[in-house]
Amino acid sequence: MGATMIYFTYNPSLSRWFPQCPVKMLTGLSCPSCGVQRAFHALLHGQFGEALSYNYFFVFSIPYLVGACVAVVMKKMHRCEKLAMFLHGEVLALIYVVCFVVWFIVRNILGI
Repeated sequence: MGATMIYFTYNPSLSRWFPQCPVKMLTGLSCPSCGVQRAFHALLHGQFGEALSYNYFFVFSIPYLVGACVAVVMKKMHRCEKLAMFLHGEVLALIYVVCFVVWFIVRNILGI
């Protein structure tokens, strides 16, 4: 909750104390996570389009990430165990990792 308040209050684009991407600094390539801090800040301010411009993958990952968190809670409560198994299953995790790698390649080829 505290991190959310920091990202709501301070714009990572304008604040110097937010960490910079070491991959970008060392190689000049945008890693799959580049722009996540700025996208999160934009989403907290309801700027969906701006968030997309910073990192498409992060924005489109949010439903999966929220679902995975809900599945953990539901599994602990012994409810919807099939949903938890699906969201934490190897197939979906592999799809997510493949998409992550594809995003790394595509964003650097297209310069986004």
